Amino acid sequence: MSNIYSFFGLPDPNEGIPIDDQIHSSEERLNVKRRISEVEVLVSENFHDLAERKWQGWSSSRLGPPRRAIRYIEPDNLHRLSVHGITQRLLGGDMVVVDLRDLKHMKAQQDACRRELGNMSERLGAPVFSLNSEETLLLVPGAGAVVETTSHHLGIAEEV
Repeated sequence: MSNIYSFFGLPDPNEGIPIDDQIHSSEERLNVKRRISEVEVLVSENFHDLAERKWQGWSSSRLGPPRRAIRYIEPDNLHRLSVHGITQRLLGGDMVVVDLRDLKHMKAQQDACRRELGNMSERLGAPVFSLNSEETLLLVPGAGAVVETTSHHLGIAEEV
């Protein structure tokens, strides 16, 4: 049976620790606790918490600030999209996810937002992809982004 560790390709720190409901003697319980504490020590020595400041400083010193992002956009209080702002982000290389799910009770306004987004994408030459069957989550790839439509992979074009 798979677990969260195998999903991420990490070794399971609990592997090899028999946890038996039939442990009766205090000596057996002590042995199990020792094995669990040995595994905890092993895990703390072999794994790094990437949220620690030292790792964030280490990665930012080598990578520099990010140049691209994935932007999540919802319609404003008047149920409109800021197409000019979206266009600027797309030209900068950002991917934009537009969420129209809050307009589920306003079908005409959803369609108006889709049309506005479609017109913008035609001007830019960037296709709009639907991420769900209701077409309320839409993705627009930015400049330099690649969407593989046959195998459905998202990414950045590799320089050759």
